[in-house]
Amino acid sequence: MLILAVVAGLLFVLGGVMTGLFVTTSGDLSRAEKQVSERDGTIAANATEIEKLTAELQTVRDELDDTEQDLTGTRNDRDEQARQKKVIANCLDKLTTALGAAAAGNRAAYDKATQGMEKVCDEAENYL
Repeated sequence: MLILAVVAGLLFVLGGVMTGLFVTTSGDLSRAEKQVSERDGTIAANATEIEKLTAELQTVRDELDDTEQDLTGTRNDRDEQARQKKVIANCLDKLTTALGAAAAGNRAAYDKATQGMEKVCDEAENYL
């Protein structure tokens, strides 16, 4: 009977220790699950934010591409206008030189000034 009482006592103590360990482990598990859940929420929020920022970045890149195309078009227009101004200025220069030579009665200078004037002035007329 004594042995049975000792064994029963040991089993009771062992049961108490195991119950304490179970409760402690269960509490630790609950805290760990809560932390994991919070981290999962944070990760999901971060992933959503990353997707949003990626979409915004793509939008900004598209706008930048459009702006660069507009800028290239504007530069091309500016260059074309500068070329047209040169053609018009060249025509006016030839015309002024020819009129000055004609007014002075210098036939050689007039002929020299009118060489190629028709082609240049025809092109200039398209721009006016």
